[in-house]
Amino acid sequence: MKRFKLVATLGAMLLLLVPSLAQAAYDPIASGTTRLVLDKGFLASLKKAGVKVAAKSQAKRQGSTLVLPVIGGKSDPTIKKAEIEQDGTIVFRKGKRKVPLRKIELKAKHTPLFAKVGGSQLKVASSKTTKVRRAGFATAFDATGLELTRKVATRLDKKLRTKDLFYEGRLIGKVQSQASPERVTILPQGQATLAPDPAILAKFKSLFVSLNPISPAELAPGPVFHFPIIAGSQIAPDASSGTLRLDGAIEALQLGAGQVFQKEFWLDLSARDTSSEVDVEPTPAFPGKLGRIGTYAIGMAGASVVSEPKSRTISVSGATFSLDAQTAQTFNEAFAEGKAVFAPGEVLGTVGFAAVGQ
Repeated sequence: MKRFKLVATLGAMLLLLVPSLAQAAYDPIASGTTRLVLDKGFLASLKKAGVKVAAKSQAKRQGSTLVLPVIGGKSDPTIKKAEIEQDGTIVFRKGKRKVPLRKIELKAKHTPLFAKVGGSQLKVASSKTTKVRRAGFATAFDATGLELTRKVATRLDKKLRTKDLFYEGRLIGKVQSQASPERVTILPQGQATLAPDPAILAKFKSLFVSLNPISPAELAPGPVFHFPIIAGSQIAPDASSGTLRLDGAIEALQLGAGQVFQKEFWLDLSARDTSSEVDVEPTPAFPGKLGRIGTYAIGMAGASVVSEPKSRTISVSGATFSLDAQTAQTFNEAFAEGKAVFAPGEVLGTVGFAAVGQ
């Protein structure tokens, strides 16, 4: 009986954990800077043995610090995990002999520093402490007390023909990195708004077409449609790329004639296009479910974008939705007997949203 209760309790705890784990997602890294600060004692020993440390390609040496540009990787601030890729090469040289370290990577592990040494990607150094934390939209990565691994120490000693200069556990320094995301995973909270343009509302009214929200979308005075932001959204901090996903739908209804549903809008900020699940009823007079297709072009010319790194919020106001060719044709067939009443490029309304990064 006690065993059964224990299993049941553990099962309940796992069920509570599953939703939080499911929401975790990695943000792709776009840029940043990594600094490998070499220990003074280590540098003094290298100098005494005639070994030089140089930075090549995109890496630079500034005194005891090796500076490398961040070029990729991924991070998830909610679980304090990160993998950061650097450009550039670090070279240990003695006379004509040299050992380059290429494809340098940082990982949130006890052994955080990796590099391609020779033909293999190896663990270069373990650390006393490794921390990953938020720095606005960016990810800050710190590893202190870096100590050489046995395999890399052996390879350096052998290639450079230095006797016991490099050994397992030798302190070499610390590393600090700040990596900026290409896109930020958006939490399923907050909302987007659509304020229909008065001109197109007048056109719908002249055709006896009503615009109605389908839950969980809502219609507020204005009129203004409100759509919840849902999971699966990931956008750039400056709203220049990525996709914002919305729940709910709009129904355009002409009594006794056509009925057009546009459900679950996806705002593709890279392509400046919006898609939705479209259903044109009734059938067989109309085609029925068309699946996910392009519906509106996104106009950002007069839009305002505000990014707040401290609160990790990205807000857009004043963007527009304009009918694409397919939507204009659908409206004409459903509500205007095929006449060219609606035209591609016609503004449906003004759009805004406030999104919060994980």
